[in-house]
Amino acid sequence: MDGGEGSTESKLDNLRKQRAALADFGTDALRSDDLDALLEEACRLVSEALDVRLVKVLELLPDGDSLLVRAGINWNPGVVGHATLGAHSDSPAGYALQTCEPVISNDVENERRFAIPDLLREHRISSMVNVVIRGEGEAWGVLEVDSPRHRNFDQDDIDFLRTYANLLAFAIERIGKHRKLAEAATTRRMLLRELQHRVGNMIANIRALATVTRAYSADLDEFAAAFDKRLSALARAQTLLTRDQTDLVGIRDILIQELEAHGCEPGDRLSLRGADQPLPRKVVQALAVAVHELATNAVKYGALAADGGKIDVSWSVQPPNEMRLRWREDGVQINEQPSRRGFGSRVINEVVPHMLGGASSDLQFHPNGIECTIIFPVTPDAPGSATGLS
Repeated sequence: MDGGEGSTESKLDNLRKQRAALADFGTDALRSDDLDALLEEACRLVSEALDVRLVKVLELLPDGDSLLVRAGINWNPGVVGHATLGAHSDSPAGYALQTCEPVISNDVENERRFAIPDLLREHRISSMVNVVIRGEGEAWGVLEVDSPRHRNFDQDDIDFLRTYANLLAFAIERIGKHRKLAEAATTRRMLLRELQHRVGNMIANIRALATVTRAYSADLDEFAAAFDKRLSALARAQTLLTRDQTDLVGIRDILIQELEAHGCEPGDRLSLRGADQPLPRKVVQALAVAVHELATNAVKYGALAADGGKIDVSWSVQPPNEMRLRWREDGVQINEQPSRRGFGSRVINEVVPHMLGGASSDLQFHPNGIECTIIFPVTPDAPGSATGLS
């Protein structure tokens, strides 16, 4: 290999090889989705078409300062996939990359324009050509032909390499677009499954609330009024969850939103104590329902109905990833324990722990006001985990 110039017949033979290489690679460029295999095949075809032993494809790395030997043929072990060259204008490949013009060095030994990389000296390169690989956007890298024997690359060689580099750029862009489309399709399928999962959970939660509300309603009007308020609590929680691209909502946001919906803001009658803690989706919905019931009870019978009544809400995270939330009311006169468990009590003691999964709750009636403690996990939702009510 690495032959020099020859007769007219030899030149014609070289042109035929080059056209054949372009035709063969053009077919691969349209079909293959394996970028590494495509680049290796490109190096092989260029090597055969130009009768040059060493060919490599250099990929510009994200830092913009280095070029990785992404593919190549006949290089020493450990070069392809590992060796890097500078992308600066002092190197032949870097200069081609920055100018978007072919760089020809027919006599590397006497080359004074660039600092010849050690990799080329180790392989005793005498002549080389660097052609930029660039599609519609920024340059992707460089196609480099390296001849250990002296070679005068002519205009036909340069035209062939530029055409080949354009085909490479097209193939790289096509594979990149196909990958993005495949990733987008996968993401859409995942989002659809997640949406179906969440809708199913929401419907299950609504059915459970409707069932229990009906059991504790004297008539349809009472049911409609109570059910509407509880749906509003779920809707407010959903608004928090959809205000940005994350499923994590802070515990303080839930408390403030629900208490403000009942006419109570942090101040003399309400204290909120604890570091804000982001909560996963299923916790947000369940906690919103619990706070709604506690706030409703406070407005009707508790601290928010009594002059001088106060509410203190505190929380902290305890190992292993458990949140302990304490709601304590003061300034209320409770003469005796309620004889009948109301809907709010059942929601806090039964429904909310079930929604949270692995949670526990305790509702106590003290002479001066109620105390409610809820302990629940705060680890992120597992994909496809059940969060609804049955």
